[in-house]
Amino acid sequence: SFDLDDEGIWVYTDNGKVPVYFDPDRFRPLEVPILLSDTTKIRQLGFKVEHSVADIVREQVAYFIDNGL
Repeated sequence: SFDLDDEGIWVYTDNGKVPVYFDPDRFRPLEVPILLSDTTKIRQLGFKVEHSVADIVREQVAYFIDNGL
């Protein structure tokens, strides 16, 4: 579990290790920086996990790097 006190995480991408900083000014009062869950029940309904959390974060970081954001 991560929270704002962690200040951020490191993301490993094809472009190397990239720091992702948590900005408290960009979070709503009850926001959590990263939310993970158990997908057992939804998989029983037929949902198939196609991307890992690491894949999703890697794609988001690559988007920001590629677009100079």
